[in-house]
Amino acid sequence: MASLTSNLQIRIKRPPSQSADLELIEAPRPTLTNGSFLARAMWLALDPFLCTPNGGAAAGARPGDLVPARGVAQVVDSRHEVFGVGSLVELDCGLQQLCVSNGQHARLLHPGQTPASTALGVLGAPGMAAYFGLLDAARLRPGETVLVSAAANAAGAMAGQIAMLKGARAIGIAGSREKCDWVTRHARLSACINHATENVSARLKQLAPHGVDVYFDNVGGRSLLDTIVAGRHFASGARLVQHNLQPADAQALPGVQVLRANARDYEHRRAEFLREAIAWHGAGRIAAKDHVVEGLANAPAHLLLAMQGGNFGRPLVRL
Repeated sequence: MASLTSNLQIRIKRPPSQSADLELIEAPRPTLTNGSFLARAMWLALDPFLCTPNGGAAAGARPGDLVPARGVAQVVDSRHEVFGVGSLVELDCGLQQLCVSNGQHARLLHPGQTPASTALGVLGAPGMAAYFGLLDAARLRPGETVLVSAAANAAGAMAGQIAMLKGARAIGIAGSREKCDWVTRHARLSACINHATENVSARLKQLAPHGVDVYFDNVGGRSLLDTIVAGRHFASGARLVQHNLQPADAQALPGVQVLRANARDYEHRRAEFLREAIAWHGAGRIAAKDHVVEGLANAPAHLLLAMQGGNFGRPLVRL
C-alpha cells in the first residue's frame, strides 16, 4: 500500500443534499515534509454535523474542499518523531485514501481500542463526549432520569449506557422500531420512545412522571426540545447537555442549565475515559452499533443517508 502513486478523495461540488453533490476524484499522492507522516486510511467516520450549514468546525467547507472526516489509519511513511511507520493512528484525515499529518489532533491507538473502528465510536470522540458530558459537565447522580435523543447512534447509545452503569435511569428516543428494539435489548436502556410513531410528550409523562433530570441532546433542532419544554418535562435543577450542536438559548429555558459536550474540550483527560470505557467494553457492558459501507465510492450516498437520519449506528467507511 505504501507504493500507491495516487490518492482517491471525495470532494464537495456544492453544499450536499444528494450524492451527486460530492465527487470521487483521483489526486496525486501526498508529499511529506519534515515533522509529518503519511498514513493509509483503514476506517473513516462520517459525521453529518461537519457538512451541515450550522455544523462544526468544518461547516464552512466550500466547493472543491475535501469532505472532512476523522479516521483510523496506518502510517506508511514518516518524518515524525512520534508516529513511526506501521503505527495505527486516529487523526483528521478527510474522505481520502492517503493523508498527511503533522501530528496535530493525531493519537496513537490504545491497545484496548479493539477493533480499531471503536476509536471512532464508543471508544473515541462520541464516547468521550457522552462520558464527560454526563459525568463532568452534568454531574450525573445515581437515581436521576436521563433522556437521550438519537439513542441508537454512537454518542447517544454511549450516553444512555453510561447513565445506566452509573446508577441512573435512561430513556432513549429513536426514529424507528428497529432502533428502539436495539436500544432496549442491546444497549439495555430502561425504555425507548419511537418519535416516528409515538407521542413523545405523552410517553414521557408515563415514563418520567417526575421529569427529566438530564437531557443529552444529540440531534439539535427545536422540535424535540420544544416538546420537552412545552410538556414541562424538565425536572427542577435539570441540565441540558448538547453534543456538537449550536448552543440552545439559555434564556428560553429558565431553570435549566445548558451545557456542551465536545470531546476536544476533554482531550487532556482522554486516559481517564479510556481506562473506564475500555474496561466496560472488554467486559461486554457496552454495546456498539456500526453502519459500515465498503470503499470510498460508497461514501457519498452513506453520508447523505446519515445527514437525513437514515443510518442505523455509527456511519463508517472501511477501506
